[in-house]
Amino acid sequence: MSKIEEIDPRVKAYLYDIAYHRWSRVHATVNRTWTMTSNIAESLNDVTKYARELPIVELLEYMRTLLERWTKEKLLKVKGTFTYLGYKFNKELDDNRTLSHKLMVRASTNYIHTVIDGVRRYIVCLENKKCSCGQFQLDELPCPHALATLR
Repeated sequence: MSKIEEIDPRVKAYLYDIAYHRWSRVHATVNRTWTMTSNIAESLNDVTKYARELPIVELLEYMRTLLERWTKEKLLKVKGTFTYLGYKFNKELDDNRTLSHKLMVRASTNYIHTVIDGVRRYIVCLENKKCSCGQFQLDELPCPHALATLR
């Protein structure tokens, strides 16, 4: 706060007047639930500490086998994973699945589809997880239009 006061004391007074709950470091236009990021470079650096001293051919072989092992472990984990989301979210998915059966879908590309619901049309982009209805982005659960494109 002292750095802000050095630049302009009026800013410090303004910030105190609007109160802490209005201060924000980030503004997201959608719900950021379940969003996770990772830094693969840091992960690789951490597990290859001792391998950095190896000659280049052995280092590359070590990296290849490491990534191969990781891929195998992740695939096995995914094949055996069945997540129960909880009653509320499973009910919403079931409701959306039921609603999706009456919709007609026209594919524009592999990822972009036009979904027709009576006289209304919705554009769904599966690659970016977006639907023109806005529900897919907001809830981060597939809306009826997105589920219709997956049938």
